[in-house]
Amino acid sequence: MLTFNQKMLIILGLVVMGVLMLFLISNMEKSSQVSNEGQQQTTIEWNTDFNSALTAAQKSNKLVFVDFYADWCKYCQELDEKTYPDPGVQQSLAQKYVTVKVNVDKNPDLATKYKIYGLPTLVIMDANGNEIKRVEGYQTPSELISIL
Repeated sequence: MLTFNQKMLIILGLVVMGVLMLFLISNMEKSSQVSNEGQQQTTIEWNTDFNSALTAAQKSNKLVFVDFYADWCKYCQELDEKTYPDPGVQQSLAQKYVTVKVNVDKNPDLATKYKIYGLPTLVIMDANGNEIKRVEGYQTPSELISIL
């Protein structure tokens, strides 16, 4: 059987732990807000029409960066969630490329033409649609930047 003092110490310990948890959660939220505010929010302007992207690349004298994906592809989703939001990736893509996302389920002829067998497949092309470089599978931000 616990004495009154032991019970009070247990209650006090639980209260202190609760206060510490609230403090930590509060600081994590503030830290997250500060880091998000410090980043310039730019997004990649994805084309969804392949031919329009080629035309835009011809007019701007840029290369074309094609992300062949499918909605059901887990690693394609990770590219969207982890790699493309990276400021370095966004800057590299904006400077050098016209970007286009091609859903292989909705564009099977294009997927066949470019021999897309695994997802995600990232293809760098010239403005005429000629393949320059291909990378298959998920790429971290630093891996993608080194490719770009």
